Amino acid sequence: MKRCFKCGAEKPVDLFYRHSRMADGHLNKCKECTKQDVGQNYQAHRQQYAEYERNRYQRPERKKKSAEYLRNGNLRNPEKAFARTAIGNAIRDGKLQRKPCEVCGNAKSEGHHPDYAKPLDVMWLCRTHHLEQHGKKSYVFADQAQSSEQGPF
Repeated sequence: MKRCFKCGAEKPVDLFYRHSRMADGHLNKCKECTKQDVGQNYQAHRQQYAEYERNRYQRPERKKKSAEYLRNGNLRNPEKAFARTAIGNAIRDGKLQRKPCEVCGNAKSEGHHPDYAKPLDVMWLCRTHHLEQHGKKSYVFADQAQSSEQGPF
């Protein structure tokens, strides 16, 4: 058992991150408090982190790795790739029309597949609600939101 210096709660040692320089080999702040602090720091310095990531992505090795990851995406999940292609082709051919977000009405929407076996059966969601549907948080920055292009599908 170990006491968190931040919240004061006594918790099992496995609820503390490892830290080789601490006497017992674990950080003195529990994982829950550490995650909370990291989140607050990120929110307080969002613009700095966004700028860092934009600059980092411009490095050639990062671009190469990103392109490689995207290329291999079709191999990792062929059903998903087929569904994306089917939507793109259907939109191009006029068989399917992009609709506003079903949650908020935003005109910039993406196709969400509840079932990849039905590639043309999609929910139209804005980027934020699409990420929420997948259980992810949306970290859209004000300057990116204004200049962003329409989503992939």
